[in-house]
Amino acid sequence: MKATLLKHSLAVAAITFAAAGSVYAGDFTTISNNGARTPGSTNNPATDPFFINDLPSSWTLKNSVTTDVYSPVAGSTSQIVGQFVDSFWYEASSNSYIIGTYFQLTNDDHGITEINSIVRSGFADATGDLSAAWTYASGIYSDAEAGYRLRDPSRSDYIASYNAGTAGTGAYFDADKVAIRTDVSLGEDNPNSGLYLIKFSADNSIVEWTSNAVHIVQGASSSEGGRIRQDMFLSGFAVTMVPEAETYAMMIAGLALIGTIARRRRSV
Repeated sequence: MKATLLKHSLAVAAITFAAAGSVYAGDFTTISNNGARTPGSTNNPATDPFFINDLPSSWTLKNSVTTDVYSPVAGSTSQIVGQFVDSFWYEASSNSYIIGTYFQLTNDDHGITEINSIVRSGFADATGDLSAAWTYASGIYSDAEAGYRLRDPSRSDYIASYNAGTAGTGAYFDADKVAIRTDVSLGEDNPNSGLYLIKFSADNSIVEWTSNAVHIVQGASSSEGGRIRQDMFLSGFAVTMVPEAETYAMMIAGLALIGTIARRRRSV
């Protein structure tokens, strides 16, 4: 897949997001830690606990990559259907990383007409709780409209037929993944998502570019033109645990011991 640097409406080197005086309708909300969909999201930003008005000026943008998304449909795999933007920030005040997810559908003539879920992988090494929020993409990404809201994030893979009772047993739980429901559709006048944000502790962790970190899903629907399920996998940012000093010391000691044993064997 083709990856290019994100084209922000402002130069990356000069990016700051003024938050002074902002009134937040919501804040980062802890994602349910059992695989069930986290409740509370609404269609009204004024009452949506996940909605924030803008990005705090205290965040430092660390990296951002724009990737062309190709249709997975046989005969159309060379056709670009949209762009995916992956970004991550660091917040010093809370020692946290924030990964930002944004998708824009630009062509629905090649088997991709609607995006129903975006699943992020790479959170198994994250320490502490994960929390989610979203904000409008307009003003942050070039040519973006306000964008469809974040819905019901869960620590699970994509679930085609969700059952609340089954979810309550922990059957859907996947510590490595966060699934976000969305509804990006040109035909429904939702050409892009909002900016979906996942926040986690930076303790003993780094964020790295990883293959198949993002799973974009078009769900099947017999009532919407017989739409069939399609899956698109992209590289993206994921969390990697950094060994603590004690672990490094044990590794070095182990290597030293192996070296000593090898030398003694050669001398016998």
